[in-house]
Amino acid sequence: MRTEASARIGLLVAALASAVAIATAPAAANPAVSQAPSLSAVPDHQAARPGGTAPERGSQPAIPAGSVIEPPLNCTPSAQRPHPVIVLPGADGTTDKTAAQWSPMLDALRSDGACAFLFQGGIIKDQRWAGDIPSEARQVAEFVAKVRAHTGAEQVDIVAHSAGTFVANYFLKVLGGASSVHDAVLLAPESRDCDGAGLLAQYGITDPPLTPVQAAKAAPYMVSLMTIMFPGLAPAMQMSPTSPVYQAVFNGPVTQPGVRYSVLATRNDKIATPAVTCSVLDEPGVLNVVYEDQFPGAPTVDHSSLRSSPFTIAWVIQQLHS
Repeated sequence: MRTEASARIGLLVAALASAVAIATAPAAANPAVSQAPSLSAVPDHQAARPGGTAPERGSQPAIPAGSVIEPPLNCTPSAQRPHPVIVLPGADGTTDKTAAQWSPMLDALRSDGACAFLFQGGIIKDQRWAGDIPSEARQVAEFVAKVRAHTGAEQVDIVAHSAGTFVANYFLKVLGGASSVHDAVLLAPESRDCDGAGLLAQYGITDPPLTPVQAAKAAPYMVSLMTIMFPGLAPAMQMSPTSPVYQAVFNGPVTQPGVRYSVLATRNDKIATPAVTCSVLDEPGVLNVVYEDQFPGAPTVDHSSLRSSPFTIAWVIQQLHS
């Protein structure tokens, strides 16, 4: 297994080097390779708008949706906390670790009087959010509908972390879920201006000649190549700026009318990179907060442990009360 993994990493490095050559060569020397358009260059009729346009089925290689783990719906909202809270964890860790990772947040939300439900979707080989992102967003939509029907609540709140934030934003914008959501609290989200270097670092690749995003823009075939070489990266490739899934969310405004958005980022993020820049959602009405600025002197957190910090948990509850 190690030999196979090393070989694949070697191929990935070679592919990145190839992309460097393409990117730095004169345009005339590469007539068959077209420059990927920047987000600002996408024609208006192709850009996702508020309530954005879903990519056409069949436009990308088929990716399984994955399974879901739903919690029991055993809570009735109070008048003081009328919105059930749906927690969408990140992809950091397998499903057997979820309870330990998220019990501090869930316990605090429930102690504060909220009906809190943790939903896990896109599960493949016990890994959360490892499936097709639009399908995962539909899974979230179905669960939101179940929660609303069971509790009688008109709206829910969403607390999402990392990969869960991308699914949440797809649900809110592209699937039209905004009318069902009051607050969206996003922890270490992966938004615009990410470079993908944190993804490579998980494979032991540091200081690549090009970041994955740069490579994808310089040589769009790289997205398909990396998907073939690393099948487990297929959902991550949907988060590339050249992907129709990404463009459906991030072309045009992400935020949706009627939803209050709050973002918490950390300067120690090694996954959503560049740290802070990758997470900030720079749109009107969004509260963007950096953990280290908000809580000077607090214990250090990183991309994953941000969710468990008592400072983060108190901040999340504050946003849901504001």
